[in-house]
Amino acid sequence: MKILSIDTASDVCGVSILEDTNLIIRDDSNTGRTHSEFLMPKIKSCFEKAHLSLSDIDLLVCDIGPGSFTGIRIGVATAKAFQDSINIPTVGISSLEALAYNVKVEGPIASIIDCKNGNCYFALYELKDGIYKNLIPPVATKIDTCHAILQVKHLPVTIAEGELNSYNLGLAGLNKYTSSDYQPQPLLPLYLRKPQAQRQRKTDFEIHDLSTSNYNLLNQISENFNTEFDEFWNFETLLDDAKSENSHYMLALNSGEIIGFAGIKLSLDSADVMNIAVKKEFRNSGIATELLQNLINYCKDNHIKNIFLEVNEKNFPAINLYSKLGFKFIGIRKKFYNTAGNISDALVMQMNF
Repeated sequence: MKILSIDTASDVCGVSILEDTNLIIRDDSNTGRTHSEFLMPKIKSCFEKAHLSLSDIDLLVCDIGPGSFTGIRIGVATAKAFQDSINIPTVGISSLEALAYNVKVEGPIASIIDCKNGNCYFALYELKDGIYKNLIPPVATKIDTCHAILQVKHLPVTIAEGELNSYNLGLAGLNKYTSSDYQPQPLLPLYLRKPQAQRQRKTDFEIHDLSTSNYNLLNQISENFNTEFDEFWNFETLLDDAKSENSHYMLALNSGEIIGFAGIKLSLDSADVMNIAVKKEFRNSGIATELLQNLINYCKDNHIKNIFLEVNEKNFPAINLYSKLGFKFIGIRKKFYNTAGNISDALVMQMNF
């Protein structure tokens, strides 16, 4: 099987042609993100030197990111044009998976790509019997959060180092395409961070305590609770917990509409965070941060000494939020979450006053 591999997700513009796992030709070079000028000439040169043409290719592999927004679009658009012209199978591979292929030692592999200001793209893989298995999908998070999670999980992790290269990208695409569970997917860019304008979007809302005087407000979310707020709890569970004398809940309201809620369970001088949920269309607007900060202030005012919570190891938006507000990792609960057969560990976090 002949494979054409295209990598434009970083400063490196890369093209490789493989015969199965054997490299025929590779041209990777730092073009300063002027990939629109260099990609097609590189592909043409590789074909000429290998005495091949696009019609000889059996599989296209393209880096879908994360990385340079513009670079990713150039690579994906080129691969889709080739795909449409000769109806050739095409596989998208994340930059983080391709980076993991730099490591040939069996065991857990942490792929980390720096995206400045203490932020990074992160994924966790495991190499076993020549197969790279994804343990934690690609996410955008804090570098400190990645290090803390790996320390809590006590994994003997190898950090994937070096640059992305189109040959490893081709190997990853071949392995994915020939795996027994492969299913064709549309070739789309993998954007882990929203555009800056969307990240800066503001939503007007007010935070209110939930009490006996306004329990009836909860009725407005009873019908769309699982589709718009929380897939794992149900409305009856929320209602019972919110009305418990040991619980304290807060609501985020936008023009009288509930767009978020959060609650804690009190026990002597400790509290456990029970739930934080924001309506899907209002997420990434700072609502969860304000809800949790208000709960923290409530605990301080009531002389609570510790706040505890569990979070799914794969829920990086929540992990980032808790870390930002001062929660620290203290332990792990193995196989705590089981959703539709997907088993995940729970990371235990704590805040002390």
